[in-house]
Amino acid sequence: MRAGLVLLLTLAGCRCRERQAVTATPPKVAHAQTRWARHEVAAVPEDVYGVPAWSRVFALAFERPVSIGVPACHVADAGCLGVEPTAMRAEPMVGLPTVLGRDEPLAFIGEQVTFLEEDRRRAALTHALSEALQIDPASAPLAAVLFQNDLWERADAVSAAIRTEPQADWAALEDLRSRFVAVMRHVALSKAQLAALGSNDAAVEQRYPELLAGFAKRDGWVELRARSTEHQGATVWNTTTRHAERHGHRMVFRVFIHHQKGRAALEVALARWPEPLPAGTRFVITGAPMALTREGTLEAAPFITLVETRLAMPEGFAPGSVGALAHDVLEGTRAELTRAFAQTGGLRLLGRDALLPVGATCMPDFTSRLPSAATCLMCHGPTGARVTGPMAHGEVKFELTDDGAAAGRAVADAKRASASFQTLGW
Repeated sequence: MRAGLVLLLTLAGCRCRERQAVTATPPKVAHAQTRWARHEVAAVPEDVYGVPAWSRVFALAFERPVSIGVPACHVADAGCLGVEPTAMRAEPMVGLPTVLGRDEPLAFIGEQVTFLEEDRRRAALTHALSEALQIDPASAPLAAVLFQNDLWERADAVSAAIRTEPQADWAALEDLRSRFVAVMRHVALSKAQLAALGSNDAAVEQRYPELLAGFAKRDGWVELRARSTEHQGATVWNTTTRHAERHGHRMVFRVFIHHQKGRAALEVALARWPEPLPAGTRFVITGAPMALTREGTLEAAPFITLVETRLAMPEGFAPGSVGALAHDVLEGTRAELTRAFAQTGGLRLLGRDALLPVGATCMPDFTSRLPSAATCLMCHGPTGARVTGPMAHGEVKFELTDDGAAAGRAVADAKRASASFQTLGW
């Protein structure tokens, strides 16, 4: 059973035609707020950034109670690791009350903002945003990048609500959006400050060599870029990933592949698409936040906050359990990135039964979750060897590239062309 949020429907009365002889006062426009369960944010919430003032903004801007759908095995004593994936999907989901907006990736949290219309929440958030302006971003530059990216999502979500939810309190939301953007400007780093943060590839590889051997120096690894159309015959080619599109082009995702036979063998295999890549191919998808700089540019952060990796299995492979799937996720929470970046890279390996949204980072559905190892099956198949999923309905062209900045440029260009970016006035 997929749990959902109940919306309060408001009846709007029609305005009668006024007679010329009568002076009437136009009625105030009625706004209906989504009915959210009451939730009090802690006076001292978890310090996710290592900067308490910014962490309070995060909690007030995102936290809300919901019910999500999870597999029945998740609430059973034995868990999901030993469950056969197909059987797990066939079972009805069960509802699990939870609080969204804790230290987890933005795509897992969902895009709702109407709960911020509530007077007490909005007043507290407004005050917290004012206090956030007192912090010098140079005192916590990595946290500043993460904080800005989180605020960017809130600003974009407000723009979407104003555009698509006619009953939203536009004035209240527009006021919050202007405050989000003001803090985004305040915490923006210069291009030099951003570059100085450096990469965490080597530290992450050193911690997880069984998954990423040679990755930091791209030893045997090549970057795969794709251009695609939405349908056959279309003339517009997309140059960013579906993952980046789903994240509002506020993150850049890059795809890398490795096979022991080398680049030439991979080029031959890609030319046979949509056939799967050969068994033994390892795929890596990395995610990095985009940053708005003091110079007004959009830049990809030099560090990664997410790694999804899978190993292509032979044709006919049928996983007997969730734990047998060779799909792994390295996740960088805000707390770990800001506190353990130099030592470990700030990423940690999730258990294969850790819950991720259905659709993972490509098409995340925050209302329902599956074990992390099972989320890639729908797109990449049980063997994990399929390059693209069934969402690729048009033409697709692949290339192996040595230009490490190309993906970031494509995402920046797409974001600058978007209506949401024009609204920022950056």
